[in-house]
Amino acid sequence: MREAMREAMIAKQVPTFGLLGFLVLAGCSVSFDPEWPEDDILVLAQTNAPTHLDPRVGTDAASGKIAQLVFNGLVTKDPRGNLIPDLAESWEVLDEGRRWRFHLRTGVIFHDGSTFSAEDVVWTFGSITDGTVSTLKAAAFERIQELVAVDDHTVDFVLDEPFGSFLVDLTPAQGIVPAGTLPDAMGAHPVGTGPFRFVSQTPETVTLARFEGHWAGAPHLQKVVVREIPDSTVRALEMMKGTVQLVINDLPPDLIPLFRKHPSYRVAEDPSAVYTYLGLNLRDPILSDVRVRRALAHGIDRQLLVATLWRGLGIVTETVLPPGLWARNEHLEPYDYDPARARALLDEAGYPDPDGDGPAVRFTLEYKTSTTEEYVLQAQIIQRMLAEVGIGIEIRSMEFATFYQDIGQGNFQMFSLNRFGAIDPNIYSLILHSANVPPQGQNRGFYHNAEFDRLVDTAARLTDPEERRPLYLRVQEIFRDDLPYISLYTRETVAVLPSSLVGYVNYPLGELFSLKEVFWDRAVTQHMASLLKESEKDLPRR
Repeated sequence: MREAMREAMIAKQVPTFGLLGFLVLAGCSVSFDPEWPEDDILVLAQTNAPTHLDPRVGTDAASGKIAQLVFNGLVTKDPRGNLIPDLAESWEVLDEGRRWRFHLRTGVIFHDGSTFSAEDVVWTFGSITDGTVSTLKAAAFERIQELVAVDDHTVDFVLDEPFGSFLVDLTPAQGIVPAGTLPDAMGAHPVGTGPFRFVSQTPETVTLARFEGHWAGAPHLQKVVVREIPDSTVRALEMMKGTVQLVINDLPPDLIPLFRKHPSYRVAEDPSAVYTYLGLNLRDPILSDVRVRRALAHGIDRQLLVATLWRGLGIVTETVLPPGLWARNEHLEPYDYDPARARALLDEAGYPDPDGDGPAVRFTLEYKTSTTEEYVLQAQIIQRMLAEVGIGIEIRSMEFATFYQDIGQGNFQMFSLNRFGAIDPNIYSLILHSANVPPQGQNRGFYHNAEFDRLVDTAARLTDPEERRPLYLRVQEIFRDDLPYISLYTRETVAVLPSSLVGYVNYPLGELFSLKEVFWDRAVTQHMASLLKESEKDLPRR
């Protein structure tokens, strides 16, 4: 009975979002009156503005989206996440895996008209590895021992040891910048070789224009505007009016069916590699005890969280790696929702409940999150769940840039974030190796386990996936047992766009690579408008 009441309480807490949710609950009609732009312009809405437009510095998802349009990497991804050539037409591995030689495209120019060459590749990565650019990405390239411009169109990366995951960090997220450029200049006016060039930036928007000189041909769209719209209701309303034409993973799940049913829209749903988790500060005297971390895991009903807040658009996971990845461990024992076990673990850890089932808490943890409505609500649901085992949660929702700065500096007890780069098992080294702590690395919770470090180091030196896989299976077992993160779920990629916007394809991390091929089909737009007019004639009049 208690569980049924609890589930009903949680479900009632998260039926819908904002004004649109209220209208849906009340049975009111929601007004769709889209007027799509007549020019070849696309407006994309996302929850946060980019923190830095230099691809060597920006590590947040919003900055990465801009990089995918403005820059090219040595390699890029296809819609399944496989790595394919980009600025490098081909590559080869020499010296038993220590030397990677890239053969570069000819005839490539930057947005400022300068010619792309091996010198730009050497500068881009050299400025990271020699400390010229202060960046959290430095840990990803620490194996680079030497960068050699063999000639104008050939560059060698000499590593201090073989590294099987080397290509993963060479995508447009780490785009190539012109030789000599520094973060201040690139952050104010980024210059790349990508299909779109930078035009302007305000606190809320980044405007890009078609780059006519792109080596693979100019994109169809004349302009792309990326708008920060933090409020999910406003994003949906803008989509309904047609002032926004693309939203990826940033609409409330309750509203997705409204767009599915409307002929003027298309909803693209595909498996993703977006991992959501709770990060924990293991230097904290409470959270340093693994029994407390396990109690937190048993105290959160993740299945209910996905079913209610996210309307089933995700799967509960015990690993950072997405479903289907060759190195994913599919046999990890899950942390089932078990309040009794959570209470027992807290008792063992020396945190008895001071008043049994009463309101007093064993201790209180500060939970940091962004101001995005869905994630504040997620924090409130987790707060309510953990209250049942005697853990108090104080929620601090912060503007994203401030929140992300705190996380990057290790200034937190607990936080929630999405991880968008979990497509290679070496992600475990990047985010949890003991050598990769802030300010130079992404081990934000200061996790340390000698066996874990040894395994990820050994696996990284291997180039054969069959040899690497057993090591990463064990890495995930340690991760599951030690709980430096509490894994919540892996989301689906859900994009909402007009039916007349042709060519868009979902990528596993919601990447924007297909925008180069996107175009407006005006015939479809006119046909949809005609259908809507005809349907309005049949509506009952009041």
